[in-house]
Amino acid sequence: MHVTFGLSLDARQGPSLQNSFNAPVVGRLGFLSLLETYLGLAKPEVAAAQRVAIYMGHLQRHDDGTRFYSASMRVDSVGTAAKLLSWRDEWLLGGWRGTALASHPVRLRELALVESTAVSIPAGEATRLQLVEEMLKKTGPSPIASVSLVDPLEDFPSLWRRVLACLPDVEVKNPIPHGEGALRALQEKAILVMSGKEPLSKIPSIEDGSVQLVRTLSFSTAEHWLSAHAAAYPMDRVVLAEEHGDSLDTMLVATGGVSCGFENPSQLRPALQALGLALEMCWTPLDVGRLVDFLAHPVGPFSRKARSALAKAVAEQPGIGGASWIKAKNKIAEGEDGKKLVLEIEFWLEGERWKRDQGVPLDALLARTDRLKEAMRRRLSGNPATVATFAPAHHQCAAVFDSLSELSRQGVSTLMPRQVEQLVAHATPTGASNPGAISQVGCMRSASSAAACIEPADEVIWWMPSTPMLAQQLPWSSVEVQALKELNVELRDPSKQLTALAMQWLRPLLAARKRFVMVSPPPGAEEHPVRQLIQKLIPDFEAQALDLDAACNSQFLGNLTERVESLPFPDVQRHIQLRGPLNLSTNSQSYTALNELFNAPALFVLKRIARLNPASILAVEESNRLLGILAHRVFEMLFARADALTWSNQKATDWFRAQADELLRTEGAILLMQGAGISLQRFQMTCESAIGSLLDHLRGAQAVRVQTEAEFDGALGPVPLTGKIDLLVELPGNKLVALDMKWRGDNYYSRMLREGGHLQLALYSSLVKQKTGTAPAALGFFILESGALFISHPGVFPQAQLTPPPDNVTVETLLDRAKATWTWRTSQLAEGQIEVVPQEVTDDYNGPDGTLPVKGPSQWDRDYLVLLGGWE
Repeated sequence: MHVTFGLSLDARQGPSLQNSFNAPVVGRLGFLSLLETYLGLAKPEVAAAQRVAIYMGHLQRHDDGTRFYSASMRVDSVGTAAKLLSWRDEWLLGGWRGTALASHPVRLRELALVESTAVSIPAGEATRLQLVEEMLKKTGPSPIASVSLVDPLEDFPSLWRRVLACLPDVEVKNPIPHGEGALRALQEKAILVMSGKEPLSKIPSIEDGSVQLVRTLSFSTAEHWLSAHAAAYPMDRVVLAEEHGDSLDTMLVATGGVSCGFENPSQLRPALQALGLALEMCWTPLDVGRLVDFLAHPVGPFSRKARSALAKAVAEQPGIGGASWIKAKNKIAEGEDGKKLVLEIEFWLEGERWKRDQGVPLDALLARTDRLKEAMRRRLSGNPATVATFAPAHHQCAAVFDSLSELSRQGVSTLMPRQVEQLVAHATPTGASNPGAISQVGCMRSASSAAACIEPADEVIWWMPSTPMLAQQLPWSSVEVQALKELNVELRDPSKQLTALAMQWLRPLLAARKRFVMVSPPPGAEEHPVRQLIQKLIPDFEAQALDLDAACNSQFLGNLTERVESLPFPDVQRHIQLRGPLNLSTNSQSYTALNELFNAPALFVLKRIARLNPASILAVEESNRLLGILAHRVFEMLFARADALTWSNQKATDWFRAQADELLRTEGAILLMQGAGISLQRFQMTCESAIGSLLDHLRGAQAVRVQTEAEFDGALGPVPLTGKIDLLVELPGNKLVALDMKWRGDNYYSRMLREGGHLQLALYSSLVKQKTGTAPAALGFFILESGALFISHPGVFPQAQLTPPPDNVTVETLLDRAKATWTWRTSQLAEGQIEVVPQEVTDDYNGPDGTLPVKGPSQWDRDYLVLLGGWE
């Protein structure tokens, strides 16, 4: 077996023109796995999270409160253990044997003390290399015949050099230029400059097109160019994309090309988000946003259909256990596997929760992680794409479960939120790849790291090189570094690492036989050192760049783009004329429907006749609408008590305080979330003040009874009508008063009464009269935020603000105008004519004499208004 080995060759992608049997090309992890396989040392992979959990136990075992890491462990135990474990692994790679002298710095001595008991930590790279070295010395290197190194031997850690010393015919292959003519001259000069053998100096301009810089203002323009370029000029080509390779693949496929197979490992893949969201359900106060995410997420521990139904319930009433939640849960119970799903809902969402500042019991985390792991395991069958999607999630759950089990064995009883998050993060150190990111037949050769470009190609395209990953400085003091050297530990040298990186950055340039193309990122990104080097060597490198945006309409690039003529937005027609009449539904109309018909017929047609619904976005956020709904529920619950009118304000306030938590937990949990304290206090103070104000008004009027959400049916002329009155107050002498509650808007609603625009209250008055035979003695608005009561007639509520309508506006005149407006609008629809009323309405949109003034559509209906045109 002839092995090609390099520090960064694990990032190499295919296809390769030099692939042959028994000649693998591998990086550190690949070569280590290969050696372990042939030496019989291969073992199941141990997740980083489990190693961190075990090492954390050893740190805590030796922590007497005075260790250098003691304070950090108290604040962030998992993060501290992860960092110190990385120190340990790096020292072991350098040859550390876990010892320290009494004269050495305290951090080294204390980590050596921890190492004295850390034999149970699952093997990392260093320990695995030690076992490989021992076995190679016993059995020999068979079947490995030779090893070709693409990096200098001194760039490898100490343990790797010891392993390589046990292998036969290890030879370093220094990078060589593969270009021709002027390109080769640039390559040779770049090697000499980067290696420090020659000073930086200019070379003659390259005018044969063998070195090209491509500029653009957008990623998509460059992607279209590359797709067309590859199709027009097929050749042996390598595309190096250290970033944005997945986006490039998407464009290649969309424009008729084939995918190179660039992967973009991410912890944000849906399957890897499921565990974090599931464990978030452990905490109180409940984060309603995370609850919606958990329910609406494509991956979860139980049926997606059931979770979607619950998500809609939460969007209606933000909480668990409210009327919408119970209704959705009952419907789920009636379906297939209903009982099983109900048990899952109760386990995940209706069980015990724990405060974030006190931690969650480890047993609860183990139970949840184990159940989700089993749910993921059941999906590891059938479609290969499905398996590729859920296998990383199953490994993640297994790693977290093993880590939690280890912490349980150490006697840990609870974990804080930060610790849980970190365990999940360490269980997926590199994330998961897109299972659809595969190399297709006929694709270009590709690489995701400059160091992996070790095979020559006729054309090398370096895609969007920008900020490189530089060598990190050593995190230890000079005294600690010197102490480690005394222990024969060979630490990495950041300056030498930077030199090695510089030579690795040259590999794409050196690999080009005929042409090297660098596609620069859009303006604003940092320039890559290789681009800066070429700029210094070739003075007119930037001046000769191909500007894709400027060249799109030129003859050179004319075949890549097609000019699209700009068209103005169409003018909004005042009327939409249909071929036939529009027939209205015979169902009862509500005030909302009438308001839409009267003021925005086109909106009414879209919503009520065409039955178009905008896309629903499952989201829960604090708004005046939510606060108003919750306040309505408070008064509904209050006046459900038969003796509520006899209560003092203090008793009513005490009752509200006793009921508020349950109401908010089931219908307004967003106000109980962390960071919502001001909003919660505002809501509570508003409700307490509103309860007291309304009771004062009711006592002053000697109210006998209050009905909430009083539902009435009737008619407006030929139109069947229905409505719910927020508060229907019964006064002595069988007098009734209809009140509408609003969260805020004193000026708006007082002006509405004063100017005679209270059509909604007039309709309520008509419905009451039709059912009881007597019209309400007064109508009004009660404003919750201010406690103000605006009333239309005197002698009813002595403490209210009298706001009478104009003398010529009575309930009867409003009803007559509403009937006339109905006739006008329905006659238009009967002729197939739909009037499109703009938001900025003018007087010429008003109807015939005797109709209501037209106000135009509401801004809240913008989803519908966009369909009608006039948007920008």
